[in-house]
Amino acid sequence: MILDEPSAHREFALPGAALRYGPDKTVDVLHIDLFLEPDLPRKRLDGVCTTTVRALDEPVGALALDAVDLSVASVERDGKPLRYSSDGRHLRIEFTPALAPEEEATFAVRYSVANPRHGLFFVGNHAWTQSQDENARFWFPCLDYPREKQTTSATVAVPKGQFALSNGALVERRDEGEKTLYRYRQDIPHSTYLVTLVVGPFVERDQTMQRASGTLPVFYYTLPGREADGERAFGKTPRMIQVFEEKLGTPYPYARYSQIAVSDFIFGGMENTSATTQTDRTLHDEKAHLDFSSDPLVSHELAHQWFGDLLTCRDWSHAWLNEGFATYFEAVFREADLGSDEYAYDIFGCVERYLEEDGDRYRRPIVCNHFRDPIELFDRHLYEKGGAVLHMLRGDLGEGRFWRSMRRYVADNAQRSVETIDLIRAIEQSTGRNLRGFFDQWVFRGGHPELRVGVKYDDARKAVTVTIDQKQHIDASNPAYTFDVEIGIVNRVPDRLTANTGRAPMDGERRIRVHVERAHETVTIPVDGKPALVRFDPGAFILADVSYEVGDAQAAATLAGDPNVAARIYAARALAKDGSAPARAALDAAFSNDPFWGVLEQAAQALGKTRAPWAQRILLKHLRHDHPKVRRAVASALGEFRNEESATALLGPAQEEASYFVQAAALNALGKTRDARAFDVLSRALGGSTWNGTVESGAARGLGELADARAVPLLTAAIRPGKEEGLRRAALGALARCAELVESERSHVVDAILERLDDAMFLVQASAIAAAEKLADARFLGTLDRLCASGFDGRIRRDAAEAAIRIRESQKVPAQVTALRTDLDALREEQRKLQEQIETLSARA
Repeated sequence: MILDEPSAHREFALPGAALRYGPDKTVDVLHIDLFLEPDLPRKRLDGVCTTTVRALDEPVGALALDAVDLSVASVERDGKPLRYSSDGRHLRIEFTPALAPEEEATFAVRYSVANPRHGLFFVGNHAWTQSQDENARFWFPCLDYPREKQTTSATVAVPKGQFALSNGALVERRDEGEKTLYRYRQDIPHSTYLVTLVVGPFVERDQTMQRASGTLPVFYYTLPGREADGERAFGKTPRMIQVFEEKLGTPYPYARYSQIAVSDFIFGGMENTSATTQTDRTLHDEKAHLDFSSDPLVSHELAHQWFGDLLTCRDWSHAWLNEGFATYFEAVFREADLGSDEYAYDIFGCVERYLEEDGDRYRRPIVCNHFRDPIELFDRHLYEKGGAVLHMLRGDLGEGRFWRSMRRYVADNAQRSVETIDLIRAIEQSTGRNLRGFFDQWVFRGGHPELRVGVKYDDARKAVTVTIDQKQHIDASNPAYTFDVEIGIVNRVPDRLTANTGRAPMDGERRIRVHVERAHETVTIPVDGKPALVRFDPGAFILADVSYEVGDAQAAATLAGDPNVAARIYAARALAKDGSAPARAALDAAFSNDPFWGVLEQAAQALGKTRAPWAQRILLKHLRHDHPKVRRAVASALGEFRNEESATALLGPAQEEASYFVQAAALNALGKTRDARAFDVLSRALGGSTWNGTVESGAARGLGELADARAVPLLTAAIRPGKEEGLRRAALGALARCAELVESERSHVVDAILERLDDAMFLVQASAIAAAEKLADARFLGTLDRLCASGFDGRIRRDAAEAAIRIRESQKVPAQVTALRTDLDALREEQRKLQEQIETLSARA
């Protein structure tokens, strides 16, 4: 399918997708006990999995466990062998006689697995498991589905000097000959995908905390030499636990909390019950700490200990109850730790990232059971849109009712499997509010309103008119969205901006609540005189793609005086598009007056998109801003101006900067200027060695933008195994960009990317697929089709399928369409040059 109309959206379901439902149950699993002996040099695990089950309401003659590629030596019950068979995916165990209803049975499976294709990963001197979504079956036999919850215990035998981590309390640690045995016990039931094993030479750091309910042991573990980096990454964990306990009214539920940082992890973090595994890429040095924080990742995984572990989605279609909540609680901790501006900007970012996926990739409901692999659901609809819906729910219910509902939801459903209806019922029981329509619209329906908001003041009538238009496609199947929104009328703006989420009115602000249910709504508000500020949705609660038509004066007033971060960002964008003298003055003043870096980051991006000389002058003026995140954004924006002035300004920060990220942004932007001096600066920086390859990655991206064939061999060398992972990923994207700009190098680049489509590192492989999609070359199709069918990870299979579809679509674009697009690009460039000439003449005049 080729998308011709802007309003069209791709389908989420790929070929081969089906409606997925949870499996039937014949037994309850009561307990799993694991005895595990990992052999790191041989990449082998020997184990005994002892499982206790209880039959439900009918006799059970056989039980099929999920067990992929496990070599089973025996199955015994009470020391007597049981008949079993295996087809490589399931282990079928027979009970003779059949288990009677309510009868319990305990059986032990002795097995081994060597270098498994998933679930258990051997990386250098350590090994770790990653079982979400359904990969526990690759390293122990089980009923591998989130609805099945059981208590667990694990005894891990490792060579002396090694450490082992699993779930729950460490109940015993003893030496036996040349081995050390670690025994863990998790007494609160949890799903199999949350069972964990990590072994290696890890160093322990104790963060044990005292609280009203008693002592809570808290630890983090790193490989030797990374202890200080671990403190920077995990140091706020006890504070996070305190915040979440206060908000939810349910104490942290497990016997201890551990975080362990491992190499080559295929997620950012994984919330294994009581023992989170983190990527070691989150460990960082002092220089990175200037403008990098692990707190979002750490708080996200900690929030899962309640949302995902204590309360677990009944099936994957409701996984937003895990991930949307954890994403939202990142913002909750930011608010408690850093203030309301940080909270508001976090939510703003959630909405932006969701809108990007909805617009560029596909549209789906948050709750969706039409897929091939469950991991396909773990996207920006699940995480960011889910988090934004909770923010909107907080605005709809108000503070007291929202938190009362959250506490009720957790208390009523602890240790249970949940669906979205359980959240709806908790709200109803806590507040009396029937929000089934809310959830139908925002959770069970795909999409969002596209709002155009206009504000006009009529001095003769002494009235403010606010128009609200829903511009998305509307028909009988896609009705206009229904929601309540507040409008604030402010007569006097304070001299100084102070943070305010919009939940409470500003001093002297009058709030009007408006019900919206049609495609076009007009609201007329009587006023005594022209207001200083008109605020639409002061808390930015409505999940929508919003644009404003308010005029430069009102936008400037909003940028200068509205306490809500999102409002100031929308105003900055409107002013950048306006470009009038008052708009320019307001934007320039914001860089000196606005107290929050996020507003200025977005303002810099908006200025860069204009490519106007006046915008460049503002950016150059503020390149040395005090806040590194603002400097980063300004440097990036200057790359939109392909001239000597930008290049000269960028040369300094590209070569020396207090922040890795500012330097990386400057290098990337310098490449975009295509200045003659850029190649030498970029090639030197590419050979450096900084945290996670941050600076080198910026240099790689800059080389990709140079339109210089000399960059290709440098970037080709940078994607090879042995180079830093972050650099390899950046260089792959840069190679694709380089091939777009230098057609003569296309074949060389295609060959280089083809080699990396089967890379052993998951994130590098994913970047190679993205690079292949960007180039849209038919030579990639054979490998992509193979990966679509047999890639080791569901995300790889999904990415490969999408890339192949888009490449095939691109091959069908008629040549005349391509020619027209080229002509249009040329006309836009001429228009930009003409605008520069007009600006120059105006300045002289």
